[in-house]
Amino acid sequence: MKRVVRPLRPSDREAWDRLAAAAPGSGFMQSWDWSEFKELEGYDVARLGIFDGGGLRGGAIAYAFPGPAEARLLALPDGPVLPWRDAEAPALFDALTAALKKSPIARDAVTVRIEPRLDEAPPFLRSWTRGPIDLVPDETLEVELGAEAEMLARMKPKGRYNVRLAERHGVETISSTSPGDVHEFHFVLQQAAGYQNFRAEPKSFFINLARSLFPGRARFAFARYRGVTLAAALTVRFGDTVTYLYGGLVPLFRSVMASYALHWHLLKEAAREGHRLYDFYGYVSRENREHPYYGFSRFKEQFGGTPRRRMGSRDQILYDRLARAALEIISTAA
Repeated sequence: MKRVVRPLRPSDREAWDRLAAAAPGSGFMQSWDWSEFKELEGYDVARLGIFDGGGLRGGAIAYAFPGPAEARLLALPDGPVLPWRDAEAPALFDALTAALKKSPIARDAVTVRIEPRLDEAPPFLRSWTRGPIDLVPDETLEVELGAEAEMLARMKPKGRYNVRLAERHGVETISSTSPGDVHEFHFVLQQAAGYQNFRAEPKSFFINLARSLFPGRARFAFARYRGVTLAAALTVRFGDTVTYLYGGLVPLFRSVMASYALHWHLLKEAAREGHRLYDFYGYVSRENREHPYYGFSRFKEQFGGTPRRRMGSRDQILYDRLARAALEIISTAA
């Protein structure tokens, strides 16, 4: 049967999520739930599937970033979803990108950015240039999940000590799938942002996220000491991976090691549910001392894990559209 690239329908949702969750190089930003979240955030979304012989072979969920109408970026974080190792991958990729460029949300796009979670770019992507910004971290730390004794053995000595110290202090941990807990989570995040000097997303961002990803795809977790919430995390589940997406620590009772208790709780929970990896999602090696992730990365290392560097974003600039957009801007200014 003829290969067809067409918009995904609501009836394709289950098949799409199943394919994307199992595909190499894919991640939660290619899930249908995440695309609904981005729509709530004001993004235009295109969902395309590649059908061959009646079956779904690949595709992509693409996002058009809000911005000047004359020149927009069409981004595929964690995508496209393809059988990257198959001989047909180049042909499938070409068919998909051609369809994406013709989609309604690409009408003002001057750049297409792909960002599959691959360690190396396949040879057929050599004409795509390295993007200036990564929407998905190109360096991360992945912790292999398993039996509790095995995970403890793979941790650094300081990590094991602090986990046990938190237990001795009586730090309590709990997970929540209730969207209403967004208020408690965001309070902790704001406190951490002020203390550690980073920018926190507004509460509306997490309200939209909870509306789209709860209760099945995402959840909150909290670590409490004497009734006070000291640490919080938001994790996302997709395929065999649980990703630590957002979190923070209130600068109180630091000696009870609430953050260690929280992540140890999350590791055990993910392992019990049958997941294979815990992705700390954002990490830098020790030589990058000036990087804002440096301190966070040293903390994450205490739980063991394997550093992983991915190919990062790749861009294709649509020069004909770029020239047209530039002329429109010049003519308007004149």
